[in-house]
Amino acid sequence: MRKRIAKTALMGEDVTMRRWHRQVVIGLAVCLGLSRVAFAALGDPSSNSTNYQVIEGEIGGNGQFNSNSLNYNINPNVDDGGASLGESTVGNGGSTNYQTNSGFNTTAQPGLTMIVNTGAVNFGTVTLATKMTQTATFSVKNYTSYGYVVQIIGSSPTQGSHQLTALTTDTAYNATVEQFGLNSVLNTVTGVGANPVQNPSGPPTFGYGVAGDGSTNHYVQSDKWRFNSGEIVASAPKSSGETDYTLTFMLNAITTTPGGSYQGNLSLVATGTY
Repeated sequence: MRKRIAKTALMGEDVTMRRWHRQVVIGLAVCLGLSRVAFAALGDPSSNSTNYQVIEGEIGGNGQFNSNSLNYNINPNVDDGGASLGESTVGNGGSTNYQTNSGFNTTAQPGLTMIVNTGAVNFGTVTLATKMTQTATFSVKNYTSYGYVVQIIGSSPTQGSHQLTALTTDTAYNATVEQFGLNSVLNTVTGVGANPVQNPSGPPTFGYGVAGDGSTNHYVQSDKWRFNSGEIVASAPKSSGETDYTLTFMLNAITTTPGGSYQGNLSLVATGTY
């Protein structure tokens, strides 16, 4: 009778220790980058001849300009004091790979903005042989570039000398092995995560962001997870309005996973492409 009581107490303590000491927290950071950015020289480039000169970007609705030569001067005497020529043209035109943005408020300077809405992903107490999921959201928009890529950089959560096993290929959940990974789409089996959302949704919409790199199946397969530092989890093929993304993180701990508090630091790096 004493042996049975002692054994029951030991098992209860062992389960409690394992369950309450596997806690996982992942910190997310944000980085921005612009690659191959071209800066204008002093003064706008111009097209000219012996008799005519046109300063780039200066002729247009509500645009200040002064196109002249020794013999001619384009500066119409209109109600705005000669500060514009023609009517305002504002809008967006595009094809599969290229876009134009017209209007007096457009700029030639490239812009890239990313906002991470989730600073930390906390799994809390991890239950053994159970699919544990958490989500994080971020948004990206860019202007006057061929698009952007968002990479995830870092390592899977670690406790002491033990690092959770990262899934190097797109893999479904398996309760019998240790796993850590993520994806960028809605997972239909568990109902967690979301596909990229264009904001505003339109019509019209000017958001073109997609999950993954747009050319492979990495991070875009529902209910399959993956993690390799440096890989692309989101991208846009051209200049894009705001796209809202959701990352779904998944982990599975098994009986051989050491107990303890696991910490991980991952960075999202957005880079404009040209």
